[in-house]
Parts: sequence; C-alpha cells; structure tokens
Amino acid sequence: MHDCDNHYECIAVHVDNLLIASKDPSSIIKTLSDEHKFKLKGTGAVSFHLGCDWFCDDDCNLCCAPHQHIEKVMDNYLRLFGKHPHDEHSPVVQGNHPELDTSELLDDVNIQIYQSLIGSLQWAIQIGRFDMATAVMTLSRFRACPHQGHLDCVL
Repeated sequence: MHDCDNHYECIAVHVDNLLIASKDPSSIIKTLSDEHKFKLKGTGAVSFHLGCDWFCDDDCNLCCAPHQHIEKVMDNYLRLFGKHPHDEHSPVVQGNHPELDTSELLDDVNIQIYQSLIGSLQWAIQIGRFDMATAVMTLSRFRACPHQGHLDCVL
C-alpha cells in the first residue's frame, strides 16, 4: 500500500497475479511495463480475479464474491456424481466426531476426489465463504487417509 495523501494505492500480489487499486492505475501499469519490463495482460477494470467476481454495489462500493468459483465446484460435482449436491446447513453438526469414523477407507480414486473437493472448498473460503471454514478445515484433516464417512460429509 502506498499513501498518496488523498487516497491509498494498493497492489495485491498472489503468485504471478496482480490486482491494482488506484485512482490512476494506468501510471502504475506504465511503470511496471516500461521501467520494470513486466509483461501484463488483462489490465482493464477488474471483473474476475483468482476465482472471485468483482462488481460495484448500488452505492458504488467495490465488492467481491466467489460466484464463478462456486459454479465451477457445482459443475465439477455434477460431472463426478451425476447429480447436484443436496442443501445442507453444515456437514459437521454438534456431536459429530469425524475423527472417530470407522467406515471403510476410500480407494485411490475416491481419495483423489476427496482431496480435490477439499481443495476447492478451501479456496472458496479464501475468496470469501468464511462461513464454511470450521466444517471444511475439520474435514481437511483427513486428506491423507479419508474414510467413506468423511467423503459423505463433504458431499
């Protein structure tokens, strides 16, 4: 972040992705491309970044929401299981102890599916679905050796 007296400029970096927030982003883009020789693409106004949709609300506040990422997760679920997931408040309910699950261990294919679903859900948490954090992180502890009961909770 950089203080510019009447506003702040911010460059958010994730691996090789940049998100620039500034009253004059073109000057930052020019500096990055001309002086530092960065090869930038998609330098227009942000509408999608790292799985997150960006938009302005009715009061012109910049907002983000993981709509497209959630749609991608739902499409992947449909492709894998041939149906949409059922609505559930939380996969981990009071009194449920996934660490005590004694159902059969998953085979290699279902372990990969479990790990992929957990990874997708963890990314959804990172980009705004904080309400799922406890449930997903509880179930993520079993990624190395999940049981059928763990997969059932994720599904």
